[in-house]
Amino acid sequence: MQHIFDRLSNWARDFWNQSCFEVVMKSRRLRIIWKTQDTLEAWNKYLKHNDHKNKIIWQTKRAHFRSQMHELSEALKSTWRFAKWARIESQLLKKLSQFSSLKRSDIDHMTTTFEEKIEILREKFFPSSSQANVSDIAESFISLTVSFNSRITEDEVKQTIRRVKADKASNASDISNRALQASLAELISVLTSLFNACVTHKYHSKQFKKTQTIVLCKSKKSDYIDSKMYRLIALLDIMSKALKSIMIKRLSDIVKTHRMLSNAQMRVRRKWFVILTLNLLVDQVHTVWDCEIKYVIFMLSLDVVEAFNQVSHVRLLHTLKMKRTSSYIIEWTCSFLENRETSLIFDEQTSDMREINAGISQRFLISSILFLFFNASLIEKCKALRIKIEVLDFVNDINILVYDRFTEKICRILSKAHDVCAKWARTHDTTFASEKYKLTHFTRKLKRFDMMTSIQIESSVIKSKSDVRVLEMQLNMKLQWDAHL
Repeated sequence: MQHIFDRLSNWARDFWNQSCFEVVMKSRRLRIIWKTQDTLEAWNKYLKHNDHKNKIIWQTKRAHFRSQMHELSEALKSTWRFAKWARIESQLLKKLSQFSSLKRSDIDHMTTTFEEKIEILREKFFPSSSQANVSDIAESFISLTVSFNSRITEDEVKQTIRRVKADKASNASDISNRALQASLAELISVLTSLFNACVTHKYHSKQFKKTQTIVLCKSKKSDYIDSKMYRLIALLDIMSKALKSIMIKRLSDIVKTHRMLSNAQMRVRRKWFVILTLNLLVDQVHTVWDCEIKYVIFMLSLDVVEAFNQVSHVRLLHTLKMKRTSSYIIEWTCSFLENRETSLIFDEQTSDMREINAGISQRFLISSILFLFFNASLIEKCKALRIKIEVLDFVNDINILVYDRFTEKICRILSKAHDVCAKWARTHDTTFASEKYKLTHFTRKLKRFDMMTSIQIESSVIKSKSDVRVLEMQLNMKLQWDAHL
């Protein structure tokens, strides 16, 4: 592996060596094993090796620093360079790069003032809430709901707060994670009582809904006059994150125990992540290939535009109710979604607090699992077609797999499935990005089937594209994953 260190990048660390590389890779493998097996023994092994990893890296950095100081003490010219660095560069804070002027999409006008940029960024990242037509939702009363343990223990609060990194940036309250962790013994009873009161009264505190949002430029972009070239980082209150983590754990356990969501829906569920999605896709493809009848597989990929911002609160809460979710979770979710506020930070300035009217915030982990409930009906409607069809859903990415002997029939089935998706999108006030439509086919015999067949979808044509290399890449990733375990 020595060749890895022969080509150093601009981001390489001078102290990094083979020992650091090996100890970090072993730590990553142990973490993957813990995520997969979910046992106490695997967790203890990961923690023990993680402490050893930190020790090795710290010793390597110390040895490298001492060797540099030794070289500087022997070279007079280097000593003067080091003294200049100590007087100037190390003492001055690096100035943040100033944002360029932003352009409005509706008018040909470049904004230069801080207030004008604020308005453009708010329109981009926090649009008005969805106005979906909910007239088809009938009044329903669900008498049987799943059980929900609303009592939060002190051990849950301790584990949740200690799991957060100590020196992460704090929000407007200026209470750092390290400070709260240091005083946790004195505050544990107060925090537990506070969290229990929020769950019992089905209320998310207004103070927990206030966040600070930092606007950053996306890397390696040629032009920054468009607001799409920026991304957000939300600074959350640590107590708010602790409460939401506990609620995520409760909601995830309920989903797993009572099978509220389809197995085709991935993400934010324990041990359900990208690798599992790729493994599932590869297994499905090989299962079809191994049939006696020679099938070809087409996969239509759809992407929801501004998915999280277009979530209708009424439809989301109705879905939670129809899934027989406890009233504690439904009413707490309703309180969590309402009256959120944030301020934007960029150009070394901070805007005023303003209410967010968007559907659900993408910067919260609990928002992802709520979105899975929101589009659960779409997965159910696609599977209700009762044809040779499989659906893979990774939050807002919908992948529809259809297999058959004839490509023309597959295209007709996919066109019918797309009509179902389009109807769902209209009733839920969402849209699919037509420019991101992808049609991929998987086959071992390229000449056996007619791969030039296209799909007619609402006066547009989607042509198929051979992507055997993608499947091979996914299969190789699966083999590497099995090798790590």
